[in-house]
Amino acid sequence: MNRDHAADDQHRHAHAFGEDRARHYDANAAIALAGSAVAYELGASAIASALDGEGDASLLFVGVGTGAELAPYARFAVDRWQFTGVDPSGAMIDVARARLDAAGLTSRTRLHVGELSELPDGPPFDGAQMMGVLHHVDGDGAREALLREVARRIRPGAPLVIGCRVGMDPVLVDIELRRLRALGVAMDDLARRRAMFSLMKPVASDGALHEMLARAGFEAAKAIFLSLQYKVFVARRAEDR
Repeated sequence: MNRDHAADDQHRHAHAFGEDRARHYDANAAIALAGSAVAYELGASAIASALDGEGDASLLFVGVGTGAELAPYARFAVDRWQFTGVDPSGAMIDVARARLDAAGLTSRTRLHVGELSELPDGPPFDGAQMMGVLHHVDGDGAREALLREVARRIRPGAPLVIGCRVGMDPVLVDIELRRLRALGVAMDDLARRRAMFSLMKPVASDGALHEMLARAGFEAAKAIFLSLQYKVFVARRAEDR
């Protein structure tokens, strides 16, 4: 990832996801994203399916946040799998540590505060997840650079689960905000969210995301979850990269 842009993104992320937001993140995410728990479960299902029978797999979680996406693996009979989570927010990592300890996953998990590019090199991972990260990265060039860094960290043929906002359809924005209003979100907060959406520039379309993944070294992307404009795909690292 371009170091100047990456450092700026890391600073913004760490500041935006501080201690107070980290403490309430999961409760807020359950409101903000309809089906968030299902998205995490399907992410684990996709990785477990792709690596079925591999007793000692290692997984990389980019933007691991509070560890919510990792917790479902406790139900998939993958007792020897090892997990590495990376996130620029130390406050989010603190919440993840508590969650993983409660789930009995601490002994198999390594958590790193910082950018993916700062993670020490090691053997390639057998799979990776990056949920809710790409739309926080500014510009398609920086997004593609991050995807290339993920590809560099995993073995050829390894699965990648990636979830992010795709497109900015005003009709779907209205539906999203109307749902939040029904769930009790205050009008001033809804106005703030609408303003935030107007400034957000996510990946433009499924096709644009697929092309970006291909340029970064991934192939065979398939959609496994959709909630309005948040989509989750499973792809695999190309064998010839």
